[in-house]
Amino acid sequence: IGAGFTAILCGSDSLATGGIFECLLHGFNVPNDISVVGFDDVKFAAALTPPLTTIRQERNDLGRCAYIIVNSVSHHIPISRTQLRPMLIERESTARVSTAHAAEE
Repeated sequence: IGAGFTAILCGSDSLATGGIFECLLHGFNVPNDISVVGFDDVKFAAALTPPLTTIRQERNDLGRCAYIIVNSVSHHIPISRTQLRPMLIERESTARVSTAHAAEE
C-alpha cells in the first residue's frame, strides 16, 4: 500500500467487508500488508476470512441514550453530553505494524 498507510478503519462492518475484498482483489494480504477494522460487530464479522476486527457498540446502550436525548429535548431539558463506551473486538484482520512498515516512514 502506498504513502505509509498500515490500516483502513471503516464506518461499518459491511464497508470493511468490501475493503477486505478490494485489498485482496488488488493483491494485498489482510492483515500482513494492511489491517482492516469495521464498526458494529455484526453477526457475520467473525465468520469472514479473515475474521474481522471491529468496534462493538452495545445496541441497548445506544437505544437508551437515544431515548434519553429525545425525551430531554421534548421536555426542554438541556443535555450537555452523552457518552457511550464501545469495545474493540480484535480478530484476524489486523496485525501489529511490522518493522518493515515502520522503516518505510
